[in-house]
Amino acid sequence: MKNKALCAIAGAALCAASCSGPSGWSLKGEIEGSHPEKVALEGYNNGIWYLIDSLKVDAGGNFSYKAEAPAAYPEIFRLTASGHDGGIYFPADSCDKVTVLASGEHFGTGYTLGGTPAAATFGRVDSLVAATVAASGAQAAATNPDLRRRLVDIITADTTGTVAFYVVGKAVGGKQIFDPSDAFGNRIYGAAAQVFSQYAPLDPRGAALRRSYFEGRQALGKMPESTSQQIIEVPEAGFINIENYDDRGVRHSLAELAEKGKFIVLSFTAYGAETSVPYNAILNDIYTRYHDRGLEIFQIAFDSDEQTWKTVARNLPWITVWNSPADGASALVSYNVGAFPATFLIDRSGVIAARVTNPDDLAKEVAKYF
Repeated sequence: MKNKALCAIAGAALCAASCSGPSGWSLKGEIEGSHPEKVALEGYNNGIWYLIDSLKVDAGGNFSYKAEAPAAYPEIFRLTASGHDGGIYFPADSCDKVTVLASGEHFGTGYTLGGTPAAATFGRVDSLVAATVAASGAQAAATNPDLRRRLVDIITADTTGTVAFYVVGKAVGGKQIFDPSDAFGNRIYGAAAQVFSQYAPLDPRGAALRRSYFEGRQALGKMPESTSQQIIEVPEAGFINIENYDDRGVRHSLAELAEKGKFIVLSFTAYGAETSVPYNAILNDIYTRYHDRGLEIFQIAFDSDEQTWKTVARNLPWITVWNSPADGASALVSYNVGAFPATFLIDRSGVIAARVTNPDDLAKEVAKYF
């Protein structure tokens, strides 16, 4: 497909314009090849899709829409066309400018979204799902471990809430990829709910995800009904143990490290993320300064690809283990990690002393204990 004036995914952030004045979000689209005369723009509310407008497609395949007022919070929309299966799903917030380039022959499956990072991520999610379905079939795709791992990576990297909400609701072949009533899916719902708690606490979809999470926990027998409205919290005292293997196949246990009286920097990260290099540079400075005085770093990498993790891990002086797709997201949910990097400080008595969300503050926080 030709790009024309549409934004490439890699440059989506550069295409977003700042919001000024009362104008709402806008959509510009192009359909290549033969195209329908109209496409339907639909909104979503409480499980029901409703028609917002019928958009005319001109002779060149172009169509557009502009909302009258900015959105109160990010919403999910879709485009559908008569005679075509599926739809094009995208988010819009405030005065976003979303772009779509679609194939006339494969309208609901062959398209590129741009204009905002969130829209581009929606497109990436649907491409991952479609590729997995094409390779293994719909039923197998719903439980495909690599697809799940990649989608979990997207959820934990999200800072909007809308992306996490969209991903946990994905289904293929009539089966949910993440089902809150099974153990694995329930953990992912908890992680998605935490994204809202951290970045969009007033968005009602966060409350809906929390309800699904707690209802699933009750169904699994993991918690009494009376606790269903509690907020997911990090333990105030003792930590939750994590065990896994490093790149040499040696098992490491957070509990065993704490029993030795070490001061532990517990790090959650993904080496493939843009933040990984500067974050690890900060950790390296801390490790060099305090390791001989009893500090240890226990780092968990959540990369979907094992080789990506190993390539970095073999060059790091501290403990680094890989949370593989088969390991699920229990560690993330246990510690309420909704975005990378996340860092916890565990003092020599085994108590979580601090959670540090800004890596730039990490050296200062660690210094308080030495």
